[in-house]
Amino acid sequence: MIKNKNLPIGVFDSGIGGLTVLYRLIEMFPNEDFVYVGDTLNLPYGTKTKEQLKVLVSNVSNYLNALPVKSIVIACNTATTNSGHLKETLDLPIIGVIEPTANYALSISENILVLATNVTIDSNAYQDIINKNKKDPNSKQFYLKCSDFVDAIENNEINTSYSYKLVQDKLKTVKNENIDVIICGCTHFGLYEKELKSVFPNATILECAVPTGLELKKQLETLDLLTDSKNKGTTTINVTKLQDNFKDKTKWFDHPYNGVYEIKVSK
Repeated sequence: MIKNKNLPIGVFDSGIGGLTVLYRLIEMFPNEDFVYVGDTLNLPYGTKTKEQLKVLVSNVSNYLNALPVKSIVIACNTATTNSGHLKETLDLPIIGVIEPTANYALSISENILVLATNVTIDSNAYQDIINKNKKDPNSKQFYLKCSDFVDAIENNEINTSYSYKLVQDKLKTVKNENIDVIICGCTHFGLYEKELKSVFPNATILECAVPTGLELKKQLETLDLLTDSKNKGTTTINVTKLQDNFKDKTKWFDHPYNGVYEIKVSK
């Protein structure tokens, strides 16, 4: 187990969605250094097979581990569902987004709508945790496959007439249900908060970032791995395929970072 508490924290996703998690982590851990990897070359993850995902998740995790980093945050629900094997090969804390987010949602209300990619919904990861821990047998949960949201967001269709119609069409089957919490079961989906609020104005839109950050803090404290630096932390963003419009798509990400670099993670 790595004991250097001043190493950076690794964070990864299939694309820009995980930056929503990184954004909050920077606020929650202002003195920590972060290294982000967006596997844009292999986007989207939500339509890949389990075998493909296992390889992709291993490649990015091994890249981060070799830097090295002191922990890895899997800022991707789909990757989290295919990350169990990492604990057999990597000796460092690995934090996924699903369990912390599901339990946080249950602490607010048990009338929950989960929006996620096809792979995440089919994995039953959210269903298993929610069904295990809910208390009210009369509460209702709904699960919608929304892989098409990822492509739209990566194409910068955010707060546009297309994005509002896309979300409204997807949610039309549940729009009359009593839903108190909407879990953004893909880290991209928090960028559709306005679109989701147009259908459920009174629901809590729950992104994965804060629940995941709280779990990260718990694990780093337990292992005495929180940095002892008093300086402002640094952030580096890496992608496996650099797109010309990356900065335009991420203009909402206004925390300082060292730059955007194209890297290779596969052997």
